[in-house]
Amino acid sequence: MGAPAVSFLRPEFLTVGALMAMMVLAGWWAHARRRRRLAEFLGGRRAAARLSPRSDLYRFQVERLALVGGAVLAAAAAAAEPEGWDTSGPGVPERSVVLAIDVSASMQASDISPTRLDRAIQVADELIQRVGDQRVGLLLFAGTTYTLAPPTRDIATVRHFLSGVAGTVASAHDPGTLMTVAIREAAAQWSQPPQPGEVRSIVLIGDGDAGEGGEAVVEEARAAAARGMHVHVVGVGTERGSGMVMPPAPYQIEGPVLTETGSPATSRLDEALLVRIAEEGVGRYAHADDQGALDDLGDWLTPAPLLASWWLFYDLPFALISLALVALLVESLLGIRSRIRAVLGRRPIA
Repeated sequence: MGAPAVSFLRPEFLTVGALMAMMVLAGWWAHARRRRRLAEFLGGRRAAARLSPRSDLYRFQVERLALVGGAVLAAAAAAAEPEGWDTSGPGVPERSVVLAIDVSASMQASDISPTRLDRAIQVADELIQRVGDQRVGLLLFAGTTYTLAPPTRDIATVRHFLSGVAGTVASAHDPGTLMTVAIREAAAQWSQPPQPGEVRSIVLIGDGDAGEGGEAVVEEARAAAARGMHVHVVGVGTERGSGMVMPPAPYQIEGPVLTETGSPATSRLDEALLVRIAEEGVGRYAHADDQGALDDLGDWLTPAPLLASWWLFYDLPFALISLALVALLVESLLGIRSRIRAVLGRRPIA
């Protein structure tokens, strides 16, 4: 996406600025000619160097001309009232993220203590706290999705909804884990087109024990990336896996999750699939037990301010006027320095 075009409400001041810059150039050229004539009057280059060792009367002072001319042009550009320059942010690109947490029965596996779902909630809360005042959305998914909060800066409310997520929201009779639906619904949380420079991310938190083909999920992540979103993944669980025990809850069958033959079912982390989803979604993958990878993901979601973009706190005319004043200040300091050097370079008459 290119930079926004800058237009001017009063472009006639640009013409005035160009004419003034030409006048400055003409005046400086005349000044240089007078200095040269003075040097010739004193006896030429060698004589002028002896009489004025600290100042070369033959040198054209390009740096002072550039400072004065630049100040004139900057002031003229400010007077022309530029518009269209994006100064809406303090040098930090707008970022928003939707966290999608798997709450299917497989997340009741206890290969991560106390359960995968409990660890997923902890990871989500850590990421929410890292994003600061950026927008965060929250949804749960299993065989379908449950939106708890669209992207908002009300972090306290999002954390409140997250604190209410427990093992009882899952069901042993859930139709499965449909990550394609989760990615599609997470992408639909943004109802407006992205702003210039805005970065949108989806963070899937789950075990990859899907109830659908892996290629379908990868294709959905690829489609989200094509729309300008980043699909990050946090894996929860182990490849060894474990059984699942449903907690007691009203209207829910509690106890171990069984297969059709009546033996205990085992759920395993499908890390290979989760890594592919992150790669095709132009995102990052982190395991819930890898704190370094989680920190890297958190840093990506919350970039530091750009050191060179402090001026975005102000509008463009202010920046141009400030530049003109600084240029004039530097030019005056150069003149003072020349006078000081000339005074210090004099020798008392014996």
